[in-house]
Amino acid sequence: MSWRDKLRPASFRGVPFQVDGEKTPVGRRTVLHEYPQRDVPFAEDMGRRTRQYTLTAFLIGADCLEQRDALLKALETPGAGELVHPWYGTLKVTAGDCEVSHERLEGGVVRCTLEFVEAGELVFPSGKANTGKQASAAADTVLAAGTGRFDEAMAQINRTRVAASGLVKGMTGLYSTLQQQVRPITDAIGGVDAFIGMLIGAPSQLTGLITGVLANAGGAFNAFSGYRFGLSALSGRVGAVSSLAALPAPQGAEAAELQAAAVALAQDVLLVDMIRQVGEMPANQPAQPLATVPALAVQVQQPVTRAEVPVVDDVQQVQALISDALWEQALQGAHEYYQAVTDARIQVTRHLTEVARQGVRLTTVTPPQPVPAVALAYARYGDASRAEEVVSRNRVVHPLFVPPSSLQVAVS
Repeated sequence: MSWRDKLRPASFRGVPFQVDGEKTPVGRRTVLHEYPQRDVPFAEDMGRRTRQYTLTAFLIGADCLEQRDALLKALETPGAGELVHPWYGTLKVTAGDCEVSHERLEGGVVRCTLEFVEAGELVFPSGKANTGKQASAAADTVLAAGTGRFDEAMAQINRTRVAASGLVKGMTGLYSTLQQQVRPITDAIGGVDAFIGMLIGAPSQLTGLITGVLANAGGAFNAFSGYRFGLSALSGRVGAVSSLAALPAPQGAEAAELQAAAVALAQDVLLVDMIRQVGEMPANQPAQPLATVPALAVQVQQPVTRAEVPVVDDVQQVQALISDALWEQALQGAHEYYQAVTDARIQVTRHLTEVARQGVRLTTVTPPQPVPAVALAYARYGDASRAEEVVSRNRVVHPLFVPPSSLQVAVS
């Protein structure tokens, strides 16, 4: 097909016209900075230059005036329109400064100089919910509902009939779990004996102390330090919440009720810190692939640095665990407590969905023979430093001998 065959009949908003020639300035928009006593200037790139199409056109024929009127109407219609450019094809443009001229010696011909500017898009900033902040705010609501539920439960118990010695076994296990998961709170309490003493003698003081420590923390006790560690910690926190429900009940109805209230309070504290951890997990942009792959010898001296991204499968697994834990906890309280925990469950799910959206998925590969993890990571990702990721995910015994079996690795 020759260049003549590729030319398209020109028109604007469906009104045809003939074209003699055209010109379109192209390139980049720059601002030139010149400095005193410096021979070399600096050109600041401001982006691609706006496309402005200038067409030298004409209308010919016995009905040239009718053609002119139709073209004038199309040019003066507000808004963007469709221009069929003989050389550039179909474009969305806005008419600019155009000229129409008539010559007596050229009867039956109307000449036009048409200027069009690419229409572009009118884009406004759009609001986007900060799902992490919403999850953190929901944690505060759960804390208020949980302490309120605890105070109501303690008001129904005749604590004078509860012996501290009967609570030692169960409360020691509960206190140990809190010490492992939320140590700042147990440090403020001062020991299991003080904890039991507050439960029996001053339960409101206990809830006030817990609320104060959580408020002073201003967030999760363990700051976010990476997706792999953070997701693993959240899985462990869900297990700790479940383990508290299995503590042996003490002798006596009042003691059993008191321990049940303490267990519920401890579970709420763990859930509050867990929700805060979820809220502090960033929902980053997807990691970009490496533009170039450095040689392995270069990576030994200067390892590739890439922003950590979550694995979708891991995030979804933790999301399901947390959702189930919050659902089980919500069923144990009255309407206000149920509503607070359910709202938190919704916010946690939304935020983890955002986190997963920026992550990578897993796939299964099988090496043809035993291969070092470094070589496998370099061959798949061009990044030898990701060998540890392959080893830890698949629990490889020795990183120099990755077995020729099914391995779970990230897609990218």
